[in-house]
Amino acid sequence: MNNVEVKGVDLPAQIAQQVRKLVNRGTLAPGLQLRQSDLADRFGISRVPVREALKLLAAEGIIEHDPNRGFFVAPLSTDEARQLYRYRFLLERELLKTVDWPDSTQMKALKVMLERLDSYLDQGQRAEWIDEYQDFYALLFDLSPNKILRREAIRLIRLTDRYRALASEVRVPGEQRIAHLEHALLAAMSKRDRAQLIRSFEREREKILTSMLARIDARGL
Repeated sequence: MNNVEVKGVDLPAQIAQQVRKLVNRGTLAPGLQLRQSDLADRFGISRVPVREALKLLAAEGIIEHDPNRGFFVAPLSTDEARQLYRYRFLLERELLKTVDWPDSTQMKALKVMLERLDSYLDQGQRAEWIDEYQDFYALLFDLSPNKILRREAIRLIRLTDRYRALASEVRVPGEQRIAHLEHALLAAMSKRDRAQLIRSFEREREKILTSMLARIDARGL
């Protein structure tokens, strides 16, 4: 049993966060039915906040709700991944066009996060990598004055967590894996070169999408 701690925020949101992590880690597989009673026992709580949490996740698209059959982990598909990453590409490029250049404190924080990203990626620590990835982009996009676009970008990052986790599953012996896109972004930001920032983003994001779709296609999704 994994009891959920209450820390001044609503319980359904906490449960949704925990279930989201289980889905992203693959603990709750695509297509799996999520029984409210099982989750209530798992987290040591009543079924009411569990149901509210599942509704939140259904609104995000991470799980699906069939009124007659219940809640299920949403399936992975090449078509969904392509659309989500295309949406992310358009939105994130717009945000990068408007970010302010980070000051020394902000740049240091981003570099520390990037070091952790590389470490988690190289060690295959998917859960930690996903959390750090979200924190990195939350800080990066907070440099933009377009807060509505930032909020939507973070939502899309959560929706692509499961697809991004696929990229960390296959490992080549002796290979050190690094977050190429994020390194390219910080290199351009260190130079305060907007053109390089956008070029690097477009080039590396296209590589990521190509690799991601190939992995999904290989699984027959």
